[in-house]
Amino acid sequence: MKNKLDKILTEISAGELIDKITILEIKKIKISDKIKLSDVEKELKSLNRTYEEYIPNNISIKENKKKLTEVNSQLWDLENSKRAAEKKGEFGEQFITDARNVYKLNDERARIKLNINNILGSNIKEVKSHE
Repeated sequence: MKNKLDKILTEISAGELIDKITILEIKKIKISDKIKLSDVEKELKSLNRTYEEYIPNNISIKENKKKLTEVNSQLWDLENSKRAAEKKGEFGEQFITDARNVYKLNDERARIKLNINNILGSNIKEVKSHE
């Protein structure tokens, strides 16, 4: 008997789908552990099937996907820099700059996802509310 958690299906926005795909594509490049990489590839394959079925082949979406890849790559590098500083106990200027850049890039990431959702008329949209 299959585990009920083998396949959980839920509605997500187009922006969230594309965001998850770009993150998995980055992980596919950055992760070397074979077991983790296998899990990444399995999830990426599943999400790409959904992408191909539901997301139109349109230049605006491709441009926004590219922007998400760039932002998520920067976020990956910043997270690694912050973790290295944490490990060394170094919380100076670079750590502060990295931390500030994370929230700025996360705001940019949310704007790109919202743009995708607006272009495609997604039923679900991520709501951000920070002051």
